[in-house]
Amino acid sequence: MTDSFKDKLGQGGFGGVFKGKLLDGWLVAMKVMRESKGDGEDFMNEVASISRTSHVNVVSLLGFCFDGSKRALIYEFMSNVSLEKFIYKDKPLETSSSLP
Repeated sequence: MTDSFKDKLGQGGFGGVFKGKLLDGWLVAMKVMRESKGDGEDFMNEVASISRTSHVNVVSLLGFCFDGSKRALIYEFMSNVSLEKFIYKDKPLETSSSLP
């Protein structure tokens, strides 16, 4: 699914994000969480919360993986620049892109 984690899209406080492809060819972003201790109740609560989020400007959670201490979130893949790169780019935001 992730081609041996070759295509890393980014790194966050909770783990790395990798580009992947499902068996049907659908491109996804897979957020692989750092290995965690515990029974996974917090993770499952977060999955439930994220899965209820629905907005045109927010990527959708497609699924998750939970195998002991190994956990991952599967999101729809967006091919444009990451939000982090967009926010922290060196040039100022254009007037047409700014909020009123």
